Amino acid sequence: MKHFMMKLFVVIMMAAASFTMTASGVETETQAAGSRGQQVVNYAKKFVGNKYKYGGTSLTKGADCSGFTMSVYKKFGKKLPHSSSAQRRVGKKVSGGLRKAKAGDIICYSGHVAIYMGNNKIVHASNSAKYPKGGIKISNNAKYKKILAIRRLV
Repeated sequence: MKHFMMKLFVVIMMAAASFTMTASGVETETQAAGSRGQQVVNYAKKFVGNKYKYGGTSLTKGADCSGFTMSVYKKFGKKLPHSSSAQRRVGKKVSGGLRKAKAGDIICYSGHVAIYMGNNKIVHASNSAKYPKGGIKISNNAKYKKILAIRRLV
């Protein structure tokens, strides 16, 4: 009986180890997918404080909202149009509103576009007023305007 119990214990431990490896493998894939969006956010945040420039695409010398998202995503191999309305059609549609949005998603408004950071925050290029009112900045209310679309690129 002792021998049988020892074999049973070994089988249970092996099964548990196999389940743990599988579960952590899935967790790693999920974290990796989420981390790509976080990489986009981290990169975009490097340019906070830089100026707004209508029609601009330079992250350092000035960008408008769609030029900002276009230039940030270029770093990650994604080609976006230089138009906030056209960016409403890129990537995959995220249904379910802001509660389903993830870091790195593009939040599209009427005449404006931003990158979602998570926790209801966005990073975006907004009007020509001096920073912190304007320029490339972080805003703490992603719902400050009606959201028309949320798009996932990474």
